[in-house]
Amino acid sequence: MIFQKFEDIDLNNFPILIFGSGPAGISAAIELESKKIPSIIIEAGQKEYNEKSQEFYKGEIIGDKLTDLSESRLRQLGGTSGHWGGWSKPLESYNLEKWPIKKNDLDKYTNKTCSILEIKNKFRKSKLNEYFNQIEFQYSQVRFGEKYFQYIKKSKMVHLILNCHLSHFESENKTIKNAVCISNNSIKKLNSKYFILACGGIENSRILLWSKEKNKDAIYENLPIGEYWMNHPWIISGIGVINKKKLKTKLGNSYINYEGPLHFAATKKLVKDKQSLSAAIYMNAKEDTKIYKEVIKDILCLAPEFGKKIARNIFYKDLKCGNIFMNLEEPPSKSNKIMLDNFTKDKFDIPRVKLFYKKSHDSLLTAKKFLEEFANFCREEDIGRIALKNNIYELENFENMGGYHHLGGTRMGLYKNNSVVDPDLKVHNLNNLYILGSSNFTTGGYTNPTFTILQFSLRLANKLAKKVLS
Repeated sequence: MIFQKFEDIDLNNFPILIFGSGPAGISAAIELESKKIPSIIIEAGQKEYNEKSQEFYKGEIIGDKLTDLSESRLRQLGGTSGHWGGWSKPLESYNLEKWPIKKNDLDKYTNKTCSILEIKNKFRKSKLNEYFNQIEFQYSQVRFGEKYFQYIKKSKMVHLILNCHLSHFESENKTIKNAVCISNNSIKKLNSKYFILACGGIENSRILLWSKEKNKDAIYENLPIGEYWMNHPWIISGIGVINKKKLKTKLGNSYINYEGPLHFAATKKLVKDKQSLSAAIYMNAKEDTKIYKEVIKDILCLAPEFGKKIARNIFYKDLKCGNIFMNLEEPPSKSNKIMLDNFTKDKFDIPRVKLFYKKSHDSLLTAKKFLEEFANFCREEDIGRIALKNNIYELENFENMGGYHHLGGTRMGLYKNNSVVDPDLKVHNLNNLYILGSSNFTTGGYTNPTFTILQFSLRLANKLAKKVLS
């Protein structure tokens, strides 16, 4: 059911308030509904994109260039799923080794996550050698606002209020008593038994930081809120040619056959042996054919005989030729962080954010190590040739083509000195405030975060359902 104003709602009937209507918030509410538990989703934006609403997401980036903060996330029903690419895949097991949970804790929610995203539970992996796997993504077409608007409108358990801005939380005796919201230019104090903050990888930190400013006793003073912020650098790391037919022959029945880009990812052994981070590359099967000639010129210089061979067969469907796109992991760093800008405020007099961000040399080094090893593999097996971009080979820099994956800031952990939420996503030292989203990520991995966000949303909904029903 969708409400226009709080006066129409009896809050006593709702044990859980959810702030944010992106994939995290909506998925949690739908799962709670399956347990017969009502909830209210409170969304700051409108049903559709609105430029005035996006103004609230403006912020300053200090350091290296990233996508503008008011463009990389959406303040509307469905959140940033309104413009996400749909790439879906669980995290690698080894990416979770520094987390306070195990992969099995998330795997039990994989089937339902796939159902929500309307994708196959099919994430095959095939071993190329000890350092690389061919991997498979699924691609979701779901836009959560479009998919669930009518569903919520008809639901008796899931309720939605739009255009309601969460300012901060108030607490007493380690318990959140009120969520202070602004709706229709008036302040509303909402109370409930449990609160879920699911406003995204920037706003989750911003709201917690402002809550601490407004109410000194609301949140433990030394929690590292906003710290250990990460991104997924997306770069063009080189050019190359892969002979798909030869790759099929090498892998035999293990070859992962599907239409679309060829994906290859680092194994745990590569990360360990080369002391690198995780990473993955892909070559687009629909690369613009105009780039072929440039690629061939470079390959001819590096490997004349192979270059002549592929030049003769340039338009064969078995050749994947063009740019090598790369997804890189970044290490969590205290110096990459979100802070409040006390000199620049939004319409409601709430400080905007300052994001301090510097690209990691470790990520650059990972790109070089990965590509050198992959180039060696392609040459030794004679399945292709890879050429690194000079700026990566010389360890000078890389150009980040995106900055849409906001990770960390309210990271998960066991201890208050280096984390904000516990393994159950509850904020340390508070009894009833939980956080959902990629801001909880302890490490980033290379995989797009939405799939993992949904797994955590379902997991939290199940845990809170047991508390409500007990």
